[in-house]
Amino acid sequence: MEWRKILGELRQDDSDWRRGQYELTRAFRVWRADPPVARVLAAFKRFGKGAALDQSAALAALFAPHSSEAGCFVASLMAAGVAALDGYPLGQVPIPHGSRDAVPTLILASAGNATLALTVYDGPALAALPPPRTVRFQPVESWMRVVAGEACGEHIIRRDRSDGGTVIHSSRISLAQGDVQYRYGPREALHVRRVNGSLAVLRLERRLGDAGPVCEHSLPDGALLRQASASRDDSRSELAVALLGAMERHDAMPVMARIALNQEGTAGDAVRWQALRETTALDVQAGMKLLSRIASTVDDSLSAQAMSLYATLEAGQTWPG
Repeated sequence: MEWRKILGELRQDDSDWRRGQYELTRAFRVWRADPPVARVLAAFKRFGKGAALDQSAALAALFAPHSSEAGCFVASLMAAGVAALDGYPLGQVPIPHGSRDAVPTLILASAGNATLALTVYDGPALAALPPPRTVRFQPVESWMRVVAGEACGEHIIRRDRSDGGTVIHSSRISLAQGDVQYRYGPREALHVRRVNGSLAVLRLERRLGDAGPVCEHSLPDGALLRQASASRDDSRSELAVALLGAMERHDAMPVMARIALNQEGTAGDAVRWQALRETTALDVQAGMKLLSRIASTVDDSLSAQAMSLYATLEAGQTWPG
């Protein structure tokens, strides 16, 4: 196929491309209307509104042990996509997609706090990446079904110590076609380390109702490196607080102190932690006073973390990360 000529013609007249996009959109509309697919998507909408997975039968079947439903579901998607692209190879599949760390993803459906996605791990690209030194725990529950391929990975578990620190445990696991896994995101994570060729995974995720922060820990010692809110509003507040710190706005320290102490009663833990971080960076003594006050408040959700960090800084060490 002479791509240069085709692209040149496209610059002059894109009517064929627009017609192709229309046909691609129509093809996936037909796919979604296919009865087996429509039943899954209807069940997914109920799941996104809060229904339990076992109350969403067509969706649950995709992640049931020894079920062939997931393979049929993905095969029908691939058949629809390949057939449409065969006629319009320059078309763009009308499904939200992205790629991060050698892991391209198609978002097949989203509703409420839930997403259903098809993810492919690229073995050679994954092998070229450096080994991860951190792990992220997210406020989601997730189900994963291996549709095709084989891989090795690490199942990582986070446990709290009595002194407020964190212990990270990991164990090697093998993944193969048909395997199903459930993970409770605040305590569990999965790192896919080695893939033979490609690994295709159907993934169902739902944000937990009492969504806490996304926490990133050091793998070697479990130290908390970063926290980020799972809430968009809190994320915006975090960015604002981080910007004030980067601008060295000492005049904003009283405001950041009120956020850290949650005096308004509306700040999430991640925003409060960011305010603590920025206050301490601007004035160590003021930050230590805040940490001591929070650590001594037993029913404060940040008490254990503040106690651990206070001890770290008092010993003359730097802020982790």
